[in-house]
Amino acid sequence: LLFSMGISPDGIVGHSVGELGCGYADGSLTAEETVLAAYWRGRCIKDAKLPPGGMAAVGLSWEEARQQCPPGVVPACHNSEDTVTVSGPATLVANFVKELKEKQIFAKEVNSSGVAFHSQYMSDTAPALKSALLNIIVPKPRSSKWISSSIPECNWHTDLAKYSSAEYHVNNLVSPVLFQEALKHVPANAVVIEIAPHCLLQAILKRSLGSKCNFVGLMKRGHPDNVEFFLSSLGKCFLNGVKMNPLKICNPVQYPVPKGTPMLSPLVSW
Repeated sequence: LLFSMGISPDGIVGHSVGELGCGYADGSLTAEETVLAAYWRGRCIKDAKLPPGGMAAVGLSWEEARQQCPPGVVPACHNSEDTVTVSGPATLVANFVKELKEKQIFAKEVNSSGVAFHSQYMSDTAPALKSALLNIIVPKPRSSKWISSSIPECNWHTDLAKYSSAEYHVNNLVSPVLFQEALKHVPANAVVIEIAPHCLLQAILKRSLGSKCNFVGLMKRGHPDNVEFFLSSLGKCFLNGVKMNPLKICNPVQYPVPKGTPMLSPLVSW
């Protein structure tokens, strides 16, 4: 829908599996490749029958999390300077959350469906996922617009970083999410559009990018009318200078209109 209205990003960054969406927006994954890659990511994790895992958001810096995490629990997502998602066995994560709360440090378990994403346990799914993705994804170069959050910037020159490939997306699953590092490449006056089933990252984006950026989420869980929410969000983009043609999301009108098309005049009134 965004592309159809002429909205083209100057930069793209994804969080975890959101990098599949980056591949599609970047043009280095087709729609079919994107959907199938997402399916096999979930399928391979389910088939691996991993031990019960857990994740939690904690109010620590990345370095503090590395120092304080108990054995078996690892920093998994560097969301902002003072917010990290940790990952590991469910019991260990729950105990770590309890310890941090006792120290008056923010800690909250995250519903990850019993999976310790971006932890050492994901390596058990890597061979099966790579085998599946090799049959789906045709490797294509990633454009400079796509800022990687799964490969450290010091390694962006490597072949792994240059292509949207099966290897790249397997690496995404088994590596930490370096979201905070990637956000440093977002300009200070950007219009930041979050594309997700629910605009979950708005608070993190605002805290990391500052007040000069404008933030828009396109869908909101529990909203009575997400079409209205989507169009209202596009209105905010327009007010902040994003050029678009909203009529492009409507079916084109063929002239002359068919006989029997009702007149508009009865619908117009003060």
